[in-house]
Amino acid sequence: MPVLNEASILDRALARLKQVAGEFRVVVVDGGSTDGSAEIARRCFPAAICAPANRGAQMNQGARLLDAEVLLFLHADSELPSDFAAHIERALADPRVVAGCFQLRFDPESSRRRPMLRFYSWCTQFPGRFLHFGDQGYFVRREVFETMGCYQELPFMEDVDFLRRLLAPGFLGLGRGQGKFVVLPAAVTTSARRFLRTGVVRQQLINILLVALFELGVPARWLAHLYPHIR
Repeated sequence: MPVLNEASILDRALARLKQVAGEFRVVVVDGGSTDGSAEIARRCFPAAICAPANRGAQMNQGARLLDAEVLLFLHADSELPSDFAAHIERALADPRVVAGCFQLRFDPESSRRRPMLRFYSWCTQFPGRFLHFGDQGYFVRREVFETMGCYQELPFMEDVDFLRRLLAPGFLGLGRGQGKFVVLPAAVTTSARRFLRTGVVRQQLINILLVALFELGVPARWLAHLYPHIR
């Protein structure tokens, strides 16, 4: 789990994760937080520091600290379903499957009041690079992760880049690439704070625009500079 200045939500998030994770090892990698996030994380799990902040570098460091055959990358504001491990195990029983993610649900209060959030959640059951991002909990076989060269340490869009390299070439990313990528029949629950701050439709249009520009070859560093001005 990569974190950066998440003190306001981290206690609750890690308590929930500790309950759900059970015997599975968890590593939190802090990107140099100034709000005590690393200290909060250490109350529940081993925590490493990776500074300056870079989510790709943080997730790579976390992977190096684990010896698991399957890696799961989770954002601090995303909650796993209680039976997450069973879903991943069933998916990986198929040797063609090399990676996957969960569907997405938003917190119940936000979803109840905003139909567009429910519609976006419904769409995440389908494949395609415009619908799947790192907050959906990417999981991957370690051997594939290392063969791919791990996450690229980009300033932005590291999750989009990761999924692009997993899948076969193609604008929609519907091929097989490293192997089969699956969307599990279960959902992580994530915060709608980014969508509520920007506007649900506006945020989704921004996501589509950024992914399209990235697919067309616009460097991640340019998009990182653009994003604050359009959100």
